[in-house]
Amino acid sequence: MAFLKRFCAIMGYPLSDYADILEPAKWKELSKKNEEVTLVHRLSRAQQVRLASIQLEGNKTQFVTRFLRYYTMGPALAHVTGYTGAPTRREIKEGKALPYQTLGKAGVEDFYDSDLRGKDGILVRNKVLDSEETIERSQQGNHLVLNIDRDVQAAAYQALIKSGKRGAAIAIRPGTGEVVALVSAPTYDPNILSSGTGDVRTEHIRKVRLYNGFLNLAIQTKFPPASTFKPLVALAGLESFPGDFVSKHTKYHCPGRWTLESSVAGVPDSVYYCHRASGHGMNNMIGAIAHSCNVYFYRLGYKIGPTPIIEFSKALGLDKKSGIDLPGEVQGFVPDQKWKQITWSSRWYDGDTINLSIGQGFLQTTPIELAVMYSAILNGGKVLRPHVLREVRDSYNGRVVRKIRPEKLAEVPLSRSHVETIEKGMRAVITAGTASYLNRKDMVPVAGKTGTAQTRSERTGRDHAWFVGFAPYGAPVEEQLVVVVFVEYGIAGSYSAAPVAMSMFEAAYPNWDRPLPEDPAKEMALHPEHEPGADAHQ
Repeated sequence: MAFLKRFCAIMGYPLSDYADILEPAKWKELSKKNEEVTLVHRLSRAQQVRLASIQLEGNKTQFVTRFLRYYTMGPALAHVTGYTGAPTRREIKEGKALPYQTLGKAGVEDFYDSDLRGKDGILVRNKVLDSEETIERSQQGNHLVLNIDRDVQAAAYQALIKSGKRGAAIAIRPGTGEVVALVSAPTYDPNILSSGTGDVRTEHIRKVRLYNGFLNLAIQTKFPPASTFKPLVALAGLESFPGDFVSKHTKYHCPGRWTLESSVAGVPDSVYYCHRASGHGMNNMIGAIAHSCNVYFYRLGYKIGPTPIIEFSKALGLDKKSGIDLPGEVQGFVPDQKWKQITWSSRWYDGDTINLSIGQGFLQTTPIELAVMYSAILNGGKVLRPHVLREVRDSYNGRVVRKIRPEKLAEVPLSRSHVETIEKGMRAVITAGTASYLNRKDMVPVAGKTGTAQTRSERTGRDHAWFVGFAPYGAPVEEQLVVVVFVEYGIAGSYSAAPVAMSMFEAAYPNWDRPLPEDPAKEMALHPEHEPGADAHQ
């Protein structure tokens, strides 16, 4: 006790900071076990000088050198790396760590803590003989090699921060499930949390919590996917009703609205509007995807009914956790008739199908689920587990201890011709539709889909923005990259989400100089009154 009082006096710490170990029962337990107690972490040079006088008085204290993590990308990669920290009382009680150890607190630091932490050694110290004997040497933890592309990650982070809004961005290889980039904003600095001094760390945590920066929007939030869901509705129709009933040539005229006749006596008809008040005229499936025509998908969804849409949504993983190797993932939600009856004591109405057909209503998905869904469409129907880890290496000799290989969670065989129709529609989104912002001759050819998710907020710019895309269009799936961008209150997909995606594609495919593929926009069935490029912001 006397020693601890002197320690606190020299360091300027209140004795109350060590109240937990000064409890009689706790002190007795520590003394009995002769257990090491860490009094202070991360000493500055000045603090070491002050403590030296205590250390010279006897063998009660010692300076122990420990390695601290340094994250080279800092906040830009924080939601992937996570950070390390001292264990909480609960973690100690659960046996996850000893009081003097550090452990992973988020990201891969948490998910792969057992690989990274290593193993303590055993050192026997004889105070009488003033000698030490190593019984068991400590073992350093393994090294992790990630799939993250530094350039794409940095581009995504900088573009999201520049937008000044909350959001998430993901890049994934559709053929393997490798996560090339994953960003969530706002974020935090893992270097401060892992190695910062007490006051600095406490203040940083306060600020991060103020803006909910620990929340990983890429895997821990879900929203209506809006128009990014329309290609799945088209695919469900093509796959479930092959032939003339539904095909890429299926045409509907859009006058700007569509009236759904009531099926209930005494209930008036419902009018559903397109985002373009003057309408899109006549469009086939490719044109409808390109211009994100609500009326087309109202009518297509009504024609095929809710069952194939729901079944394909679930088969491609929109109602399940993706299984990504990061902690805290939540799962999306796909409504169905049974759920509606149980939850709302109401049957499924045609209006529910209409809302579902444009990605609104009860439907909710996470950004990572959308990335997995589009990856499955591009690779022919294989639902792959996304993973940020590439391999585990031995820290001493660099030998590969474990390599992460593609893991197929489910498979939905898809017709190649049907997938090509979806791809052409998404390419036409860029060349003649709602995301012409990305239609540049000096960059990789992109195919994509914008989305604007309606919210109940009354604030200005209240709608959330989505963009989902892939590149290079027309290349083998092994060369392609799927990008998903979500911007909270981003107004519209083409306005705030597409620019972030463009930065990511430019970073992934710099100095692109290959010839552009044939433009599928010529396959769109356009009404003479249609004006190309009039659909910006949907």
